[in-house]
Amino acid sequence: MAHFTFLFLLLVGVTVSTRVDLQKRIVGGEPCERQYHVKLRAAAGGSSNLCGGSLIGDRWVLSAAHCLKPGSTMYAELVMHPGDRAEELQITAEAVIYTDKEHRAHDIMLLQLPKSSAVPPVALPDCGYHPEMLEIAGHAATTGGPGDKREPSASSDLHCADTNVVPCEDLRNTLQKDFPKVYQVKVYQHWFCGQTPAKDICYGDSGGGAVYKDKIQDKIYGVISFLGDPNFVCRKAAAFMDLCNPEYDAWIRKTIA
Repeated sequence: MAHFTFLFLLLVGVTVSTRVDLQKRIVGGEPCERQYHVKLRAAAGGSSNLCGGSLIGDRWVLSAAHCLKPGSTMYAELVMHPGDRAEELQITAEAVIYTDKEHRAHDIMLLQLPKSSAVPPVALPDCGYHPEMLEIAGHAATTGGPGDKREPSASSDLHCADTNVVPCEDLRNTLQKDFPKVYQVKVYQHWFCGQTPAKDICYGDSGGGAVYKDKIQDKIYGVISFLGDPNFVCRKAAAFMDLCNPEYDAWIRKTIA
């Protein structure tokens, strides 16, 4: 797991103690509400924002595996209704990370809460339908710095933005050319890409859901995994773990049953 985390940090070009902790935002987003969105922290009391997650059952949070900090206690922050005080739950159960037949870890993780939550969960995807646009969400500012450079920023408000599902060829080529060690880890995993002008994810948005919002209910199709460009916003597509992959779908449903 430590090797996987190192490779991820190699991709984004930062250290955990600096920009990963500070940049938690959706660039170009607007304030929004998602009851099922979960803040994950590595410390109690409202400090050390780490990642996002999505409640997919009364006791299960779906997030990205690289959000797991070895040696740290994780806390999940849930809000029953907008404006309510957040409930902070310490996660005591061991994280469940998807591992394939070759014993390779993938960037997808399930966390079990210590008790049931009354917060309505997001529905799992209807994989017979593949949306062309999904909504992403995270806690933070809505712009990059001068010259679109990524800069530290954070906000207690949740921001959402729409992202178009796009081909991953450019991102795969970038990884293979510029980040070959990362490519070796990512190439066997199942992810899709999203990109919209003036919209992007940032460090700390990892683990949040890529969601299709229909008239009946929200459905989660992806988990925010990694950036396309570690230094500048809105220049490359971002990657999301594909929940309609049969391996992931079966694993999730079996684990939370």
